[in-house]
Amino acid sequence: MKRMQFFQMTNYSMSWRLNPAVFALALIALTGCSRTAGEGGTTTIQGSIEVEKRLVIVNPASAQAPHPAADQDVFIIYGDRIGPDDRVRTNYDGDFAFYGMRPGEYTVYVYSEDTLDAGGPDVPILHRLTIEKGDDAVDLGVIRIYEEI
Repeated sequence: MKRMQFFQMTNYSMSWRLNPAVFALALIALTGCSRTAGEGGTTTIQGSIEVEKRLVIVNPASAQAPHPAADQDVFIIYGDRIGPDDRVRTNYDGDFAFYGMRPGEYTVYVYSEDTLDAGGPDVPILHRLTIEKGDDAVDLGVIRIYEEI
């Protein structure tokens, strides 16, 4: 079996030349690939969702005390992509987490009933964030959504 050599010596000369295949692999390994936002990192994005139920959605005076939003869908978009890249559901306490995120720009969102338009479509509640290199976790805190009773 022939071993791959970094340098090869030609038969008729004492000059050395670089093996092109090894050079290409070394160049790729040294320059690396630029990674964009998404999975494959070590950072956790976490938060909690609470729901405020209202008798009349457009009337804050009709609100009940907020409580954890169990089994609520939470979406994430990596960078400037268009659609959701992942979705998780909140646990019984309304908590959620996206694990293994790389540095980059993210948008986390949930849907809520519109408090300005009774009977209108659900609206997204958006949170944009940036993960910096070395961040262990990014906490979005409590995100409130609304429901009409």
